[in-house]
Amino acid sequence: MASTTRNNTRVGLNKGHDVAVIPRAARPAHRKGKLSERNKFVRSIVREVVGFSPYERRVLELLRNGK
Repeated sequence: MASTTRNNTRVGLNKGHDVAVIPRAARPAHRKGKLSERNKFVRSIVREVVGFSPYERRVLELLRNGK
């Protein structure tokens, strides 16, 4: 346990000056990759037009053959 001195300095295991934690705002980078309705729609349209990548085609072929 930490005891407090007269000038609000803590002594003991949790020593140091007692400070308040400042809440931080969420950074825009933390929203990266979040799927919105518009993104979902655009990706589905692109998938229809472009098709599958080569590795995805190989996986689909393996799944069809049952291996």
